[in-house]
Amino acid sequence: MQWADLVIFHFPIYWFSMPAIMKGWIDRVLISGLCYGGMRFYDRGGLAGKKAMLAVTIGGQPHMLEDGGIHGALEDMLRPILRGTLAYTGMAVLPPFVAHHVPYISQEQRVALLEQYRQTLQRHAELVHLRFPSMDDFDNQLCPKQL
Repeated sequence: MQWADLVIFHFPIYWFSMPAIMKGWIDRVLISGLCYGGMRFYDRGGLAGKKAMLAVTIGGQPHMLEDGGIHGALEDMLRPILRGTLAYTGMAVLPPFVAHHVPYISQEQRVALLEQYRQTLQRHAELVHLRFPSMDDFDNQLCPKQL
């Protein structure tokens, strides 16, 4: 795995969605026809063979972003970009790196988070990607194949 095969997206999570500046970038870079379109999506997308990983900073604490937490599961908030953008265009999506409570922690804790992030990036080739649909499981009308 070459570093060129790993795409890292880093952004803070605001308002339960992607910052508006990212939407314009995604619309210009991950374009229909080149990255997806027709029957070219998920594991047959134009970016198949690439890996993607989100790196997000969050003001909230872990217990706030889980099932039953005040904001619900973080995975639910990230689903549109993980599945609807990264996996849809063919990339193998690695588990996100999440830095919690960032505005409220000490400098030493920030240094520790950066070290964790560095270690995660160094072992990116070992990380197991998230599972998303495979086109092999669907017919030409995109109906699930009968087993």
